[in-house]
Amino acid sequence: MTCGTLGACQAPTTPARGARTALAGSQLAPEAQHVRLWFGGDVHVGAGRAAPLLTHALPLLARARGVINLEGPIASQPTRQRADRRWLLFNAPSVAAQLARAGVAVATLANNHAGDDGPSGRARTRSVLAAADLRTADDAQPARLAGAIVAAVDLSRGLPADLAASLQRARGSRDSALFAVAFHVAHPPSYLPSPRLARAVDIAIAAGARVVVAHGTHELARIERRGDAVIAWGLGNLVFACRCSRAREGLLLYVARRGKHLAAAVAPIDVGREPGQPARPSRDAAGVFELLRALESSPFDVKGGVAWIR
Repeated sequence: MTCGTLGACQAPTTPARGARTALAGSQLAPEAQHVRLWFGGDVHVGAGRAAPLLTHALPLLARARGVINLEGPIASQPTRQRADRRWLLFNAPSVAAQLARAGVAVATLANNHAGDDGPSGRARTRSVLAAADLRTADDAQPARLAGAIVAAVDLSRGLPADLAASLQRARGSRDSALFAVAFHVAHPPSYLPSPRLARAVDIAIAAGARVVVAHGTHELARIERRGDAVIAWGLGNLVFACRCSRAREGLLLYVARRGKHLAAAVAPIDVGREPGQPARPSRDAAGVFELLRALESSPFDVKGGVAWIR
């Protein structure tokens, strides 16, 4: 593995132990051969200028398609707090171009702020993102990419009674596609998952998800390798230009599937917390890795500011 600064590590070119035989002579469909995705947490740019979402070129992500959670509809009005202290979040129309330039392919819209501008705001958001060639995923419809399916579920109102069935429908019959599920929660900042999220993750894994990510508390959480799946229990924020969240640290999750083997790594970031301020490689990656170990993450190997999950 060649490693340098954050993002300069390339995924191992030699399959992990036990995967070599599976890769040799694989008869899987072409879409199952090599899939690269990266996952970021909550994104809210507000009315900020159209600045990059990420600083520096991150080689680890260069050939991967990004998936983020867009907090708040696209609208030409400012984010504000109502008299009842509830925040209404809005993203400037320029966010679509920002996401596209950052390599994002999918914006999940299953969250507790997606309806802040009503049904027309939801429709407008989908339209603006589609015009920038971005796919969307929400409770009603997954996003389908070449080699991957991304489902998104909002847990802020409770655990859906039909979650197992809806995830099975989202996955469909594309057994060769990498199935990823993003859950959004809404409870006070915490490093620990709620019982609701824990149950939802179990259901997603049982439904065939190989990648499960969570966001919504605005804090990062542990990373888990469970069998042939990887779980990011909290990605935190990527960019969040609202004083309703002051979280400073987040995670990017990178996954690469070649044949049946899934490589996974996390890179700590410093969250962009002001209008026009991008996320950047963490200035205290060692401290974040220490926190992940304290949270009983699965074992990982750190190379050049990136943690490869065993």
